[in-house]
Amino acid sequence: MDTKTRIRTAGIYIPLLTGTLSVIGSGSILYSIWASRSTKLKDPQHRILGMMSIFDIFYSINKALTFLTYPAGLGVPAFGNDATCNMQGFFIQFGYAAGCYNMVLSIYYYLSINWGMKKEEFAKVWEKVLHGIVIICHLSFAVIGLSIGLFNPTPGFCYITIGPYGCKANPDVSCPFEISAAWFYEGFGQAWIQLAYVVIVVTNLLIWLHVRRQEKEMEKYRTRSSVAAEQLSDMEKKSSYARSVFIQSMSYVGAFFLTWSWATIYHLVEWITGVRAQWITLLINTFVPLQGFWNSFIYARPRYLRLKKKNKHMGFKQLIKLVFVPSNDDSTGPSASVGKSKKYSNIFRSFLNREKVASDPAVSEIEAAKEEAITSWSGKNPVQGIDEYS
Repeated sequence: MDTKTRIRTAGIYIPLLTGTLSVIGSGSILYSIWASRSTKLKDPQHRILGMMSIFDIFYSINKALTFLTYPAGLGVPAFGNDATCNMQGFFIQFGYAAGCYNMVLSIYYYLSINWGMKKEEFAKVWEKVLHGIVIICHLSFAVIGLSIGLFNPTPGFCYITIGPYGCKANPDVSCPFEISAAWFYEGFGQAWIQLAYVVIVVTNLLIWLHVRRQEKEMEKYRTRSSVAAEQLSDMEKKSSYARSVFIQSMSYVGAFFLTWSWATIYHLVEWITGVRAQWITLLINTFVPLQGFWNSFIYARPRYLRLKKKNKHMGFKQLIKLVFVPSNDDSTGPSASVGKSKKYSNIFRSFLNREKVASDPAVSEIEAAKEEAITSWSGKNPVQGIDEYS
């Protein structure tokens, strides 16, 4: 077996490991979202991450099963046929939507921080439009590619290319899409990833500039004695929130570039040198199925840090379990007891308030409203939104 064949074989079997890791990672995100669905499914961030994870599972399963779907008899130990090759090409194309959801997530972070857009406002129009564009476009690309026979074996997997395999080296075999395959590849695959690069870089740069501007303004107000402590505290909370969103967004950007950049590098090398580097194909097959794996760590990071700070008596395994299988209190021991005590104390105060209003008609509506406001907010974190990202 020569070096080229070894690289091709490794590229077919390595995704069995990396794709499985990604399925586990994306599955853990979906499970965590579903376990707290009453709150998390109301948040656009979690809905976007959920859709990204679903598409990543489609993609990663297909890459993991490459050894079963790649056609046999092409010089590597594989067990598929033309039908399974078409199936893999279809789901890989459909799964490309996972990369585009990184772009959607960056847009959401940008609108949330720079425009101050509320979740409800984003969900009303922006979210529906972005979901529709990503899903409809990639489903259409997959259906078109399957219907006209675009999906053929490349050296390591089945996707948009001329076919049958090796037809360019055999003058007796015709090569459908010999000219147009490259255009379909750019339009259905790479163009969307390149668009995601641009949108992700621009939105995160604008978020960073916004955060820097906020921090400079806060430093300026710190030197003024006339600024009230409450106003300065509010500014610090907003700045901390924006910074935490930026850090989380940049983490997803890092995962995106680590996952999807290898195909771009492959084509740049081919364009500059005229050589198709097989070792880059191996990197494509290794890293592209890992997006869900990286995302699971990024998704877990804010909650892990928060729980670690809150539950210093807990070990690593306990904290990880709480991250992905959340309980009602997010804690155990004394802190949990305090949380429950506050909860029941609030209920008792609310009950006493109702009794007071019922028995004493002289109690004004204003006083009742004030008491209700104290009851409803006494157990809440005033910077609860920060915990979602930090």
